[in-house]
Amino acid sequence: MRDHQIRKDITIFGHRGARGIYTENTMAGFRYLNEIGINAVELDVQNAANRVTVIAHDPYVLMPNTVNEKSCKKLIRITEAKELTKVTAGAPCTGTEYTKQFPDQARPSNRHIPTFATFCKWAAKHPLLTLNVEIKSHAERTDLYDPPDIIVADVVDLLERHDLHHRCIISSFDWRVLEACAERAPTVTRGHLTLEQNHGTAMVPNIVDGSPWMSGVTRKDHKDSLAQTISALGGKVWCPYFKDLTESELAKAKELGLVVNVWTVNSVSDIIRMAEMGVDGIISDYPARVQNILSL
Repeated sequence: MRDHQIRKDITIFGHRGARGIYTENTMAGFRYLNEIGINAVELDVQNAANRVTVIAHDPYVLMPNTVNEKSCKKLIRITEAKELTKVTAGAPCTGTEYTKQFPDQARPSNRHIPTFATFCKWAAKHPLLTLNVEIKSHAERTDLYDPPDIIVADVVDLLERHDLHHRCIISSFDWRVLEACAERAPTVTRGHLTLEQNHGTAMVPNIVDGSPWMSGVTRKDHKDSLAQTISALGGKVWCPYFKDLTESELAKAKELGLVVNVWTVNSVSDIIRMAEMGVDGIISDYPARVQNILSL
C-alpha cells in the first residue's frame, strides 16, 4: 500500500504536444491531446526571420535529406518561416540520440514546423485548453534568439489577437523574458522555469544566484528559497525540474499561493511520487500515462 494518497486533480500538460507519441511541437501532437481528453499543452516558441514566431525547441533546425547531423543544422532565427514550414520536423537524421530516446514516436511524413499563428487559430477553437508557452531565450548569448522584449511582444500580440492570453502561462528559463512579459502583459500568468542541478542531463542549471538567467536576482535576499524568490517577483507559477523539488519547498510554495507544475515526468514511479507529493501540474512526454495513473 502507498504511504500517501495520490492527488487526483492534477493538471496534465502534454510536453511539446506529446513527445513520446508524436514528433515534438507539431500539430499532430497537439491534436492527439484533444483526442485523448488532455486539456493542457506545453510548447516552445521562438522567432524565425522577420519576427515570425514558430514552434520549435532548439535554436537550430535539422534540414532534411542529409546523413551528417552536424552539417545540416540551420539557425531558425535567420531562416524564413515559409522555408521552416516545409521542413520535416523532429530529427530526420536516423540513429541520433533523440530518435533512440523515443523509439515509439510516430513520425508522419507530413510533420512540419508550425507557425505560432497556426497553433493559435487551432487553440482558439478549443476553449478548455490551457496553454504553457515556453519562450526560448539564452541569457548569455545574443546570436541564437531575438531579444526578450521582441519575442514577448510578438507572442503576446498573437495570444491577444486570438483571445488566448487569459488561459496561457508564459514560461522561460531566462527570467529576463518574464520581466519583459510583466511589463508588456502584466495580466498574463508567468511561469518561472528552474533547474538547480543537471541530474546527469545535458542542461546547464539556470538557478545560480546573481546569474543573467535569474536576471541578477539572488535567493539570499529571500531566505534562500526559490518559492519565496519567485513569489517576490510576482510569479504565479513555479515550474521546477521534478528531481529538484523537495517536500519543504513545495509546502512553502503552497503557503505563498504558487502553482507548482513539474517537468518532465515520464516514468510510472516518478509520476506516482509527484502525485503523492501533491504538485499542481505534471508536464510529461506521455500524458496518457499520467492520465491512466491518476484515474486508478
